[in-house]
Order: sequence, then structure tokens, then C-alpha cells
Amino acid sequence: MRYILKGFHILSILWIFSITGCSYMVKNDQNRIYSKSSYGEDRFIRIRNLNIHYVEVGEGQPIILIPGAFSTYRHWERMIPLLSQHYRLFCIDYPGTGDSDKPRTGFKYAVEEQADLIARMILTLEISGAHIVGVSYGGAIAFNLAARHPEKVGRVVSIEGNGLGNHPPPKNSYGFLESLLKWPVMGEVPIGVIRSGLLDRWVAKSIIGKGWKGLGEAEKKKVVEIVSQSNRTASRVSWYHISRTLKTSKNFSEEAKNISTPVLYLYGGNSDYHDMAKENAAFLKAYLSQAEVVLIQNGVHDLQLQKPVEVAGLILEFLGRNRFGRQSPSELSPSISPHPSLMR
Repeated sequence: MRYILKGFHILSILWIFSITGCSYMVKNDQNRIYSKSSYGEDRFIRIRNLNIHYVEVGEGQPIILIPGAFSTYRHWERMIPLLSQHYRLFCIDYPGTGDSDKPRTGFKYAVEEQADLIARMILTLEISGAHIVGVSYGGAIAFNLAARHPEKVGRVVSIEGNGLGNHPPPKNSYGFLESLLKWPVMGEVPIGVIRSGLLDRWVAKSIIGKGWKGLGEAEKKKVVEIVSQSNRTASRVSWYHISRTLKTSKNFSEEAKNISTPVLYLYGGNSDYHDMAKENAAFLKAYLSQAEVVLIQNGVHDLQLQKPVEVAGLILEFLGRNRFGRQSPSELSPSISPHPSLMR
């Protein structure tokens, strides 16, 4: 009887997590938000029958911020106060994350699909020429936008964005997560655990990796808070498809060779994806003379979470230059110093 009761308790717990995993919004026609943004205004736009949530903050020339895989706009929160002093920011929950729609069918979450939606968003909001800043999956989307929709893009900043060259996905990509989320019923259990908040600190430490020990306690608390808020809106179907995008997205490396806009590529020496990022950096150096590459020696994959001030300084210095390569001092914050790698 004791073993029967234990089995019943285990099944009950799994059932609770499964129900929790299923309780996300697939279609957000009501434009509901999980929690109000700490900065700016929560807004929605409808593109190709998909409700896309974004946060708008600041004034000036527009920048579109695209988060990484499985992440919401909140992954930019440590940088938003720094960038919004000088630019008008559009911080996106791309479809599949946050308060945006999470379609179960008819959308593969491929890089090119996300890029096409953002291109249409740029057109609808009449912010053509916006700078594009993305990290990881978002960095790949940024490259794809520049390659396939050049008329809509100003400058591009990619933090360890992929999609360049023909190298295979790294061994530490999302294969395990893909296998967990594949099945309709059992796959809801890990999502339920993620949504419950039980793994927030563990997920935050995994994201920061080797950089975790270098953060102060207040910084660690903030990163955990950001991760926690993002995890609350996780969904199995969208996360499953996003975990497969290294396989399902079209190779656009040939189109990328024709990118004409200035590009800044940032990658970390302690990144779990260092080899892939290094190959992408080599691609940029080989084919795009206007591309600048910066290696941050002790940086991790999600540099925007680990080193927001340094990364913001790099971005502001890069975007603040005019077309002749000279810096526009009015664009820079006096409290943020340019990175030595970008000094000319």
C-alpha cells in the first residue's frame, strides 16, 4: 500500500506540473500582459494574424532589441536604462515567448519567419532604418533581416548570433531540451516545472555559466528575477520548435555575404558556444569588410545579462559613428566608456 501511495503522489505531482505547463496563452487577442514592464509602455501589434507584444521606451532613432532563444524582452532589462537615454527602443517578445502569440501550427519559428514578421512590423510602425540588436537566436534574426530586408535596417549588432557559414550545431545545443518537449503530454511536465519557478536560480546560473561567480549578489538577484519572469510564460510547442531552429531554419550564408550595413559582432571567451561564435566571426572578417568583431575574454554567451554596461558602451560607440567612421559625441553617455577594441 505504501508503494501505491508513493506512486499516486508522484503521478499527482506530474499531473499538476503537466496542467501548469498547459496553462499558457496560445492566442492573446485580449492583449493581456503577464506583468507590467519595468520600463516604458507595453504595446501590441498584429502582424499576419499574430499578436506581437513589445515594450517601447526612450526617444530618438529607433533600435529593435531581439532576445535569444526561449527569452522574453526582459532579457534586455539590464541594458534598457543605458540605451533608452539615447535611442527609442522597441523591445520584442517574438512569437513563441512572453505575451506574444504562441501558435501551435502553421509557424515553424524558423529564423527567416521571425525576420519576416519583424520586417513587416518595421513597415507597419514606419520605423524604417531602425538599428537591429539581437542576441543568440535574436542575433541570427538580426543577420537575416540585414541580409534579406536591407532596406529596412540601419546598423546591426549581433551578440553571438548564428546563421553564418555551414558549420553544424554545437554539441551543447538544445538536443536534450528538444527530446524532453517533443511529446504532447509528458513534454508539458518539464515546462510546468520551469513555469513553477522551482528552477529559476538553476536556469539563471546555467545561462551565465562561468560568469556567475563574477557577479555581485545584487546582480545575481536581478538575473534570477529576469529569468523567473521570462519562464512564467514558457510553452511546450513554441519552445520545442525554437529548440530545433538550428536544424529547421534555412541557411542564408550566401545572402549574408551581401550585407552592406555596418555590423558589430560580440562574442565571449567563456561562452558555451565559443567555437560556433568564433567561426561566425571568421565568416564576417572574410566576407564583410564593414564588420567589426569584438571578443570579450571573460564573457559568456548572454553578454547582455552578464556585462550590460560594457556591452551598452560598445553598442553606443558603434551606433554613434557617422557614415565616415567618425564618432558622434552627442550619441554617447559620458558614464559609459568605449571598448578599447573599437577605438581607432
